[in-house]
Amino acid sequence: MAIGQAEGLDADEVVAEVIGQCEAQLAGCAPVAGILVVAGAVDHARVVAGVRARYPALLLVGSGSRGVMSTPWGYSEDAVGLALLVADRITIRAGLGRACSRDPAGAVATALAEARAPDDDPEALCFAIADGRSVEAAVILRALTDQLAPRCVLFGGAAGVPWDAPNDEPVLFFGDEVLTDAIVALLISGPVEIAHCIENSWTPVGERQRVTASTGAACQRIGERTAVDFYQHYLGPHTQPAFEFPLAVFDCDDPTRYYLRIPITYELERGVVRFSGAVPEGAEVQLTEVMRPHMLEQTRRSLDAAAAELPGAPSLTLVFSCTIRKQILGTQAADETAIVRQTLRDTPMFGFYALGEIAPVVAGGPSVMHNSTLVAVLLRERGAAADAAADPLAWRPRSTGREDQVELLARKLARAEAQRARLEEYRELNNVMLRTIAAEIERSRQEITAQNAELVALNDALAREKQRSEELLLNILPRDVADELKRTGHVEPVFYSAVTVLFTDFKGFTQIASTLSPRALIDALDHFFSRFDQIAGEHGLEKLKTIGDAYMAAAGIPRVRESHAVDAVAAAWDIQRFMAQENRARIEGGREPWPLRIGIHTGPLMAGVIGSKKFAYDIWGDTVNIASRLETSGQPGRINISRATHELVADRFRCSPRGVLPIKNAGSIEMFFVDGPAAE
Repeated sequence: MAIGQAEGLDADEVVAEVIGQCEAQLAGCAPVAGILVVAGAVDHARVVAGVRARYPALLLVGSGSRGVMSTPWGYSEDAVGLALLVADRITIRAGLGRACSRDPAGAVATALAEARAPDDDPEALCFAIADGRSVEAAVILRALTDQLAPRCVLFGGAAGVPWDAPNDEPVLFFGDEVLTDAIVALLISGPVEIAHCIENSWTPVGERQRVTASTGAACQRIGERTAVDFYQHYLGPHTQPAFEFPLAVFDCDDPTRYYLRIPITYELERGVVRFSGAVPEGAEVQLTEVMRPHMLEQTRRSLDAAAAELPGAPSLTLVFSCTIRKQILGTQAADETAIVRQTLRDTPMFGFYALGEIAPVVAGGPSVMHNSTLVAVLLRERGAAADAAADPLAWRPRSTGREDQVELLARKLARAEAQRARLEEYRELNNVMLRTIAAEIERSRQEITAQNAELVALNDALAREKQRSEELLLNILPRDVADELKRTGHVEPVFYSAVTVLFTDFKGFTQIASTLSPRALIDALDHFFSRFDQIAGEHGLEKLKTIGDAYMAAAGIPRVRESHAVDAVAAAWDIQRFMAQENRARIEGGREPWPLRIGIHTGPLMAGVIGSKKFAYDIWGDTVNIASRLETSGQPGRINISRATHELVADRFRCSPRGVLPIKNAGSIEMFFVDGPAAE
């Protein structure tokens, strides 16, 4: 593979530079096929015409892109890139299918038929680029999968969009044409060896859930929630799609592997999320997150693993990455290209950015549509020794002749003389100007000094307000959560595999409240809950909220602790002991007692901060619901716990089994009453 890459606005000059670079590497060999990528603001038709003028028989395919990458020239968002393929024993053919939007399967059939010849071996590899705006890329993928030879490996994607493309429209290249609403394909047959890597770098977080309603790329429900509620459940209230949190869709045949789908639009009223590709109904999915340093390191590891699959160095590598991935990488997109170049070392590499990538998840598996993914395809001829790579820098732009250089130097000297004369004419004016500026600077300095004094006073006041705000924040959120919020501006939801949740509630509260004045009612609740807060703090529980007469706390968050179940039951025992003393005093004084029920359950849950103005640290999951049901299924003065909690506290507390009892909306559950500490 010979590679040319150049920046510029003049299509003819850019094409001449690109072809010159390729010619220096071809060393007289005739290229069979070429891949053309245009990311710069040049005339596409003139670029195609320039390449075809030099190589009229070349099988030319390609597309627009948001960037070009190559081994010799690195990364550019304003370049034209051309990769020329030279082959002898390996057959390369190209085909074009038009009007994909009207008949996707027919367009694919036409492209493949044009790229096949009767005496060719069955194709070993297909590299296809389609207009993903005119027809969903997944539809093209199905048609290609159905019509390619059984053992053919399929790579490709949806055509990218150059920065200056009119109407943000993808463009494709085939032969002499610049096209839309089409598919182009390269078929490779013969003794070719292939290795590839897929690098998405995103890490699944939270629990896996099943897609319960979806139509193509429009996902209606995930688990028991709408698709929008699923995202807002993990990420908090937000109305714009979170590109940085793609959805991992797990492979049904191998549940350890997954491909990504990016949320593109929200339909808030219907709860529908439209993704960048199909999300199959019934598939298991999981939210994902990514860190850019991790992404770059994983790219290096994946490329190393792919290179190790080929016996000897590969002859060439094609890389295609996702435009969204590049957007997330931002200024580090060039760093990723540098890592690819360093890892592949002497192997010629050429790549571009697509709006979706087609590749197998694993070698030998079916190809699927990916997003936010970097795909590298390493190729070589089976049994061939590795050739020494041609020097891509052998091409140098021609220097001007001696006469031109003299003329240029004379022009520079003439300009310098004119500038010297102007400096002499305006020297006095400049001196006056400098004095004026100096006076203005002095006035500004005095104003700044006065403003700095005011700023110091304001900073002192701000520091005092900040201290008060931090104290208030720590009264609302756990310290670890508050620190994360101050450090990053947001709080990531966290999954905990085992937390013990405690609910309390006063039986007959409505009747009790009807006998008290509002002031007396509030004073009583404040008295009880303040003591509950003190007991919860003594046992390391995190108070979460009060709702009316209900009190909710949890043990084992935000810091994980193995004693969470014991701590929660010990706190509940102290609370009931406190309430028993209070109620005896109330009865002796002729007042109505406040009978308290407590329910406790242990299990997994999510914890995080909800709200953008009035923060609240909260927990979600079936564990919370079951703990609440255990409280309502209990008895006044007693602590009702589940089997999950009982198994963790049985050696510390005496308990009485209650049997398996039904609870609302959760079937039946085995319950126990806590009779007291084992030592008593």
